[in-house]
Amino acid sequence: MTSFRWVELFGSTPLEVLATVCAVAGVLFIARQKIFGWPLGILWAALSAWLAFTQWQLVSDGILYLAYIPIQIYCWIVWARRGSSTEEEFTPVWLPRNTQLLLVAAAAICIALWAVSISTLSAQISWIPVPALLWRDSTTTVLNFFSQFLQAKKRMENWVGWLVVNLLGIHIYWVKDSPVYSIQYAFFLLLGIYGWVQWNKSLQTVKKEPAS
Repeated sequence: MTSFRWVELFGSTPLEVLATVCAVAGVLFIARQKIFGWPLGILWAALSAWLAFTQWQLVSDGILYLAYIPIQIYCWIVWARRGSSTEEEFTPVWLPRNTQLLLVAAAAICIALWAVSISTLSAQISWIPVPALLWRDSTTTVLNFFSQFLQAKKRMENWVGWLVVNLLGIHIYWVKDSPVYSIQYAFFLLLGIYGWVQWNKSLQTVKKEPAS
C-alpha cells in the first residue's frame, strides 16, 4: 500500500496543516469576540515556531511565534478579566489620530531596529541561521507584536496591522514553498476583513446607545 504523501498532495507537512486549522479557527473566534480563539492561537504559535526554525529558516518569524505564546496567554487573561467585569463594557474603539500617527512612527522605527539586530546576531552567533527575506520578515514580525497587543485591548487599529501582515505573509510563505501557510494567510486576510466588520458593528452599536 502506497504511503500517504502530504508533501506531494499539499506541498506541506501534517504539522503545517494542523497549525493552519488551529490558526484559521482561532482568528475566526477572535473576529467574533469569542475568548476560545486564544488557546487555539497558543497551539498554532508553538507549532509554527518549530517549523520556522527547523524548516523555513525564518528567524524573525521563529522568534515571533515563540513570543506569541506568552502574548496569547496575556490576551486570554485580559479578555477573561475585562469580559467578566461589570464596571464597564469591553467593546472595540479607535485610538485618537495623534496616537495613531505615533503608533505608525514607532512601528517603522522598530522594524528597522529589528532587521538590523537580527542581521547582526546571525553574523555573530553560529546557531542562528542567515535570515531569509530579512525586511519582509521583520515587518511582519514587528507588526504582529503591535497588532496583537492592540487586539488584546480591542483597539480597531489592530485590523489595519493584520492587513499588512497577511498580505506579506501570503507572499513570504509562497516564496518559501509552503503553500498551505500562504493559503492560511489568504484566509487570515479574509477573516481580518470579517473581523473589522464585526468589531465595527459593535462599535456603532455602542455609539447609538446613548442617543437612544
